Amino acid sequence: MKKVSLLLSIVLIIAAMAGCANNTQPQASEPAESQETEESQPDSQHNSEPVNIMIAGLKGPTSIGMIKLIDGKALNSEKYNVEYIAESAPDALTAKIIKGDVQISSLPINLASVLYNKTEGKVQIMAVNTVGNLYIVGSEEISSIEELSGKTLGMSAKGSTPDFAMNYILKQNELDEKVELDYSTDHATLAQSVIAEDTKVALLPQPFVTQVSMKNNNVKILLDLNEEWKKASLDSSELYTGCVVVNKEFAENNADFVKEFLSQYKESVNWVNENPKDASVLVEKNEIMPSAALVEKAIPNCGITFIPAKDIKSSLDGFYKILFDSNPASVGGILPDEAFYFEQQ
Repeated sequence: MKKVSLLLSIVLIIAAMAGCANNTQPQASEPAESQETEESQPDSQHNSEPVNIMIAGLKGPTSIGMIKLIDGKALNSEKYNVEYIAESAPDALTAKIIKGDVQISSLPINLASVLYNKTEGKVQIMAVNTVGNLYIVGSEEISSIEELSGKTLGMSAKGSTPDFAMNYILKQNELDEKVELDYSTDHATLAQSVIAEDTKVALLPQPFVTQVSMKNNNVKILLDLNEEWKKASLDSSELYTGCVVVNKEFAENNADFVKEFLSQYKESVNWVNENPKDASVLVEKNEIMPSAALVEKAIPNCGITFIPAKDIKSSLDGFYKILFDSNPASVGGILPDEAFYFEQQ
């Protein structure tokens, strides 16, 4: 009987030891799996490709404020591969934005609304970058808007803000049927025609206004379109001319980049206005304008600024309403809604 009890005790001890071994084995394997997962994560992050970003503008005043970023190829890093380009005409730039090739751009302010409607809300306005830099110039003697009656007015960039602003002013003064508008492909082409006096009267933005007056002493500023806009709108609106837009999806996925871009953009604008001589050298170097001398002289009159769009939303709404009432196509057929205005995340 004692032998049977002893044998039974030995069997129970062996069974208990086997059970303990089975219980501890899975616990040993779990840390190994966890460690393998943790070690694999840095490799996937290390192998990620940089985000390609194209930042664009037009040759002229809307790109001058960004010149420090353009020249320094700012915001390039291991995470972001940034390219800066400058187009001569709005149409070429518009096509790239619609295709999604351009993530951030400076452009005529009415085109921001046109693109917002055309892309069904994929483009948002971030900031106004130029205000009131349009003038009627020429080699004729004109001292009032009424004296344009019966004349041909040289224009550029059909379908952009200067075009619609001029049409609005003519309509308000009942001159829309009395002034012939002759369009050139871009500001630079029109400026050369004015200098040669092939075009006697023309609407141009700065710094092209300074360029034509420097190249031909017969060419003078005839009318300040900003003052004519105020008269026509009964002082209800500013003549905003340029802005900065962003691809909405890109902004949502790259909030830190966009925040840093806006910060450096504002710094660049301040630097340009405080250092026109140094800024003008960079403008010529990067082929935004052909002459540093004329850019330096023009910068104080270019209306270069940085105003977050959401801070002047009501004023911009009024501006777009004026354009819409004058010609719905000027803003893309529909007034932009609340979602048009970019909000910093």
